[in-house]
Amino acid sequence: MMPPLGIAPPVPGEACKMITVVLADDGTDLALMRALRTEKGVIRANSTSCFGSSILAEAETRPGKLPEPMIVRRVEILVAEADADEIFEFACQHADMGHPDGGVVFQSPAPFCTPYVLPEGVPDEPSLK
Repeated sequence: MMPPLGIAPPVPGEACKMITVVLADDGTDLALMRALRTEKGVIRANSTSCFGSSILAEAETRPGKLPEPMIVRRVEILVAEADADEIFEFACQHADMGHPDGGVVFQSPAPFCTPYVLPEGVPDEPSLK
């Protein structure tokens, strides 16, 4: 049965958390996303390239000037609120952050997100096998 005109059907969704991981541009982002998919079944994640600078890095700049930024990777992971703490810990362990300039992990609320499921039989990309 169709809803009356002007009224949209309800959208399925749930409360989620966005876990953001900022890492060096050394391939750790791909390893993290591969582990998230294979070990935890997380498929709502992406990695983008951006500029960043470490607040702990020693930088020589003129007064009033910012240090030169470096290219870093930002991984965004969208998970159900109930799974957020477990995935946050997993990301911290797999992101190799226990050294200077290792990166940062934080999470924030994503009040609403729709479920996403890959169809059966979708093959992995060649680089993920």
